[in-house]
Amino acid sequence: MDSTVIKILYTNAFNDIESARNCQNSISQKEMELQMININSKYSSFDNSYLNNMKKQSLKMEIVNLVNKRNNYINSSIGYAFTIAENEIQENNGLSVAAIVIGTISSFISSIKDSFNISIVNRSNLSLMSSKLLLSGLNMFQLKNAIETLKSVCKVI
Repeated sequence: MDSTVIKILYTNAFNDIESARNCQNSISQKEMELQMININSKYSSFDNSYLNNMKKQSLKMEIVNLVNKRNNYINSSIGYAFTIAENEIQENNGLSVAAIVIGTISSFISSIKDSFNISIVNRSNLSLMSSKLLLSGLNMFQLKNAIETLKSVCKVI
């Protein structure tokens, strides 16, 4: 793979992580709105229970949609990182761009409070890549560490 393709994959991975961060910010905002509705309904002198329940249901649906969207962005970013990593493994590169991307992804996943579900394809690719790297000896230490951290954060055995 030439360096231009690697740059495109790298850019796509970081763009998807940034989109996932934006989704996470929106999730936090919606959760705050939900808390405000709960506080308002608890201390309000008006009986707005029906309206508040409708708002709460709407916000909960928006949160579910945002979580799914965020998870899709994360999984997409992981896919780009794995493509870069596969290339680095084939070429036996010592300095790993994939490790940087995977480290960023792991850091983001560990910062979100609700659980992230890695896709089945990414889960199997993660296990396969981890095995390949373990069998490769002492080479590619940076990438091995990044893969193991991602496995731990995603709870992949």
